[in-house]
Amino acid sequence: MNKLIRSTTVAAFFAATAFVGFADDLARLEGKWTTKKTGPDGQSYTQTIEVKKGKFQFRILRGTDDLVIYAEGTLKTETSGPFNVAHFTDIKGGSSESDINPINDDRTSVYMLGDDTWTVAQNFDKERENQKPSADVYTKTKK
Repeated sequence: MNKLIRSTTVAAFFAATAFVGFADDLARLEGKWTTKKTGPDGQSYTQTIEVKKGKFQFRILRGTDDLVIYAEGTLKTETSGPFNVAHFTDIKGGSSESDINPINDDRTSVYMLGDDTWTVAQNFDKERENQKPSADVYTKTKK
């Protein structure tokens, strides 16, 4: 009986730890994340994701301030087996913050968090025209 109680206590501890880790990820994601990429045309661009209180803002910039794409929505995280999963939902997007419309295309990405890095595997959840699957490493911007 004592062995059963210990096993149950250990299992409950690990379950609670996993839940706390998942809850903390949303807090750890708070802030601005940036990655630089190169398009098929050879042009370089920057992608940013800002996370605040379960919401996100996504931007693609050419140069330092030429906004090409803007999107915003809700971000939720969970664990699925050994994987951390981010759900980007209620997405609205367009060419600027003032010109956005509902996208009707939720996104689900597997991710890993490092000290100041967020590695996101995107476009693996389904095929999208002109969007290849990729794994991008975002770096947290220091304030």
